[in-house]
Amino acid sequence: MDRHGSVFVGTILIGLGTVFMLRALDVWPDDVSTWPGVLIVVGLAILIDQLMRGGYVSWFAPVVLIGLGVYFLLRDIDVVDSDFLIPGLLIVAGILVIGASFRRRSAAAGVVDVPLERAGRARVRLDHGGGELRIGSLPTGSHTLASGQGGGVEQRIKRSGDRVDVSLRQRPGSWARSLGKGFSVDLNRSVQYDLEFNTGASDSKIDLSDLLVASFQLKTGASSTKVWAPQHGHTRATVDAGAASVAFIVPEGVAARIATDTGLADVKIDTRRFPRQGDVYESLDYASVIDRLELRIKGGVASFTVN
Repeated sequence: MDRHGSVFVGTILIGLGTVFMLRALDVWPDDVSTWPGVLIVVGLAILIDQLMRGGYVSWFAPVVLIGLGVYFLLRDIDVVDSDFLIPGLLIVAGILVIGASFRRRSAAAGVVDVPLERAGRARVRLDHGGGELRIGSLPTGSHTLASGQGGGVEQRIKRSGDRVDVSLRQRPGSWARSLGKGFSVDLNRSVQYDLEFNTGASDSKIDLSDLLVASFQLKTGASSTKVWAPQHGHTRATVDAGAASVAFIVPEGVAARIATDTGLADVKIDTRRFPRQGDVYESLDYASVIDRLELRIKGGVASFTVN
């Protein structure tokens, strides 16, 4: 059971234990059923679980369960009668509809704002359907993990200790409306990243030069993509492209080992920096330096350039 599952089950156990403890202490009247309390406990457990997971919170289920539990509890102790049920449900439904409209407006604005908190390592998954994509770095000392904006972007955040998982996803159908708009995200320089990018019909500029990247996976379709590799550390990167043009720029002072698995792709590699050695292209000092890139290129009818 993961941390969030434990929180959910723990909340259920504490809540039910509290309800039965109140009954044992005669605080909960004997003639009042315990099942409204169970509804309230389950609703609270769902709400706490969603808040702990981060990202958007779906209020519908927890609010309905808590609301029904409170109503039946008040009915059993003769505070309200059955005539209040329908009006109460209508009021709750109206509040939820209004809240959902504000949430959709926020999602449409596509503001990305992920606090740094205690994060030391982050996995960032980005799904971008189309339009312009720009990835860069935040100023040194920033207290934000990721910051950016773009039309129709949803973010999900999960934290565990100093590890954070971030998912940035362009909502289905929104990419067509945002082709003329840019989607940009800047990442914190002090965090080590595992990056997974999936892009479609896009013009992408992915500048990782000032970031610490342990792994980088790019899967792209009919696109034009330019990637600047990190200047420091050991990075393992995989690029899988369809009918795309991909340029990979390796900073000076960074050694590289490049393996290719391509069909009809046009592959151009700077053999002065990365001479061919058997099945791979490799810097002469690759095995002896700290700052290095391990790059695997896969694709069909695509154009790849590495220099």
